Amino acid sequence: MASQRYRIVVAGRLSERLGSAFRDVTLERRRGLTVLRGEGQAHLDSVLARLGNLGIEPLEVEQND
Repeated sequence: MASQRYRIVVAGRLSERLGSAFRDVTLERRRGLTVLRGEGQAHLDSVLARLGNLGIEPLEVEQND
């Protein structure tokens, strides 16, 4: 069974320092946004909790098979 993939969009461009807090996550920095991509429900929950602890509110969260 394949792990679920996720995509999280946040406002702003996460710095390299902040980005390093998200291991096993692919970061894509775009104009005014950062897209985080990864796999696994538990990992998604962890990333969302870490974003919340940093005071960063996701603009969008998507899960794909």
